[in-house]
Amino acid sequence: MNEEEMYDDEMEDGLESIMLERRMAYVRQVSMEEVMDMFPEAPDLPQHQELWALLDVQGQPIALAGSESAVKLSAMRHDIETVSVH
Repeated sequence: MNEEEMYDDEMEDGLESIMLERRMAYVRQVSMEEVMDMFPEAPDLPQHQELWALLDVQGQPIALAGSESAVKLSAMRHDIETVSVH
């Protein structure tokens, strides 16, 4: 195997990894403070509202909802597999 073939294999592995990461995200309940950090553009929300976030594998926010089921539905609509974090 020459150097070019090795590089191509590494690129393919990297692309597969990126695609896998983009198809997986985790769901967890978030506090109002976390919401303000993650979603600075979010409108003012009631202080005691239950909020759930969909986060990519690097912890970057994807979506925010008022229930776990709503955030999971959003993921499903975008063909993203979810896992829960406690």
